[in-house]
Amino acid sequence: MSISNYITIDLETTGIKLGRDKIIEVGLLKIKDAHIVDTFSCLINPQMHIDEKILELTGIKKSELERANEIHDVIGNIVDFCEDYDLLGHNTIFDYSFIKRDAKRVGIDFEKRGFDTYKLCKKILPADIKKNLTDACCYFGIERKNAHRAFSDAYYTHRLFREILESHNSLDIEPEDMRVKLKKFIPIRKRTKEDLQKLLNCHRIGCKVNIDLLSESEAKRMMDKIKSGSRDFAL
Repeated sequence: MSISNYITIDLETTGIKLGRDKIIEVGLLKIKDAHIVDTFSCLINPQMHIDEKILELTGIKKSELERANEIHDVIGNIVDFCEDYDLLGHNTIFDYSFIKRDAKRVGIDFEKRGFDTYKLCKKILPADIKKNLTDACCYFGIERKNAHRAFSDAYYTHRLFREILESHNSLDIEPEDMRVKLKKFIPIRKRTKEDLQKLLNCHRIGCKVNIDLLSESEAKRMMDKIKSGSRDFAL
């Protein structure tokens, strides 16, 4: 089956929970006529605590993220880059969900269909072969490098997809609708903002998070942690 145009996407995030975790790196490849014609890659300052295990896994330095743009500065560019192309990812719904959430927060619609190499691998790979990106690539003789960096993983997802298409040309592959249920984003209320600022001042806490960009629920979680004596402000 000939599938020649799509956007390959991969994200690195602070964790896997859409309700609280944030994007820290974006990697996109624009594929036209089966060839890479454009790319987009950037680090994102998540404005929250990042577990050391995530930094170790990705090799991203905390200082690099502190110098990076925040998601609201670049989400419009990400959406524009994707144009009207379908998305391709390894567990595409995960990456799509984070982009859709952050686009919605700034009033941008992001509705996409997608191809998923993880789902395809579950269909065609032997049962004893793991379906993660590294093992799937290895099965097809693709040596994966720079694992857990967004641009690299997007590139190898594209390579894997091309191998699947070429080796299983009778496979019926169609883009699927991707449905994501997002909680309504309620910006921090004025009273909550004032109460949070008082708590920060009272406890002499220097907060690196942009309070104006917090949701009401994020702000209240932060306040609860301050009251409990915690200085771990992961939202």
